[in-house]
Amino acid sequence: MQHAFSLQQRLAARADPATNSTIPVCTARPSNSRGLTALPCRQAQAFRTAAAESNGAGPAVPYDTLETLQCNLSTFPNCDFFRVEAIFRPWRLDHVVAALSKQGIMGMTASHVTGHGVQGGAKERYSGTEYGIASLVQKSRLDIVVHRDQVNKVVQIVASTAHTGEIGDGKIFVHPVVEVIRIRTGEHGQAAERMEGGMADLGIAPQE
Repeated sequence: MQHAFSLQQRLAARADPATNSTIPVCTARPSNSRGLTALPCRQAQAFRTAAAESNGAGPAVPYDTLETLQCNLSTFPNCDFFRVEAIFRPWRLDHVVAALSKQGIMGMTASHVTGHGVQGGAKERYSGTEYGIASLVQKSRLDIVVHRDQVNKVVQIVASTAHTGEIGDGKIFVHPVVEVIRIRTGEHGQAAERMEGGMADLGIAPQE
């Protein structure tokens, strides 16, 4: 409750733009079944907005920064394969796939998803519709399983190609993969992960 109290103090200092008055600190209210104190709707909205102020609201980075991104894989020193999961604007999907294919990244799975992030409390526009904090917006999701040496290259390509500099560009997650098995042949490991026409065939050196 000490943490909740400090958050309420922060909310009390915020001005309500609708009334130009200060939002009052939440008084004691009955707890729900999990022991959490419910907040009034107006104060709950203010809480979400306050939390959003430092979440993704910073300035956009330049392309050359994205093209030199380095992933920290040291937590999994013995893991040979990783899954790069990227969620970004759907109209960037063809561009990202083309950029990956050009660099010999052949194996990938694309899907259409809906969701939202806090996005700094700002609204995003897509197909003429404005989406706020509580709205679900259409995104594309791309999953790519690659060898450890290729993770940085894939992340750099996806980040720089999907980047627009506007809120809602998306996120990239990197997950460890224990094993890769090709169903038809029963191959596993690097033999199963390798794709004909991939980076090795194109003579593109992997990154350390």
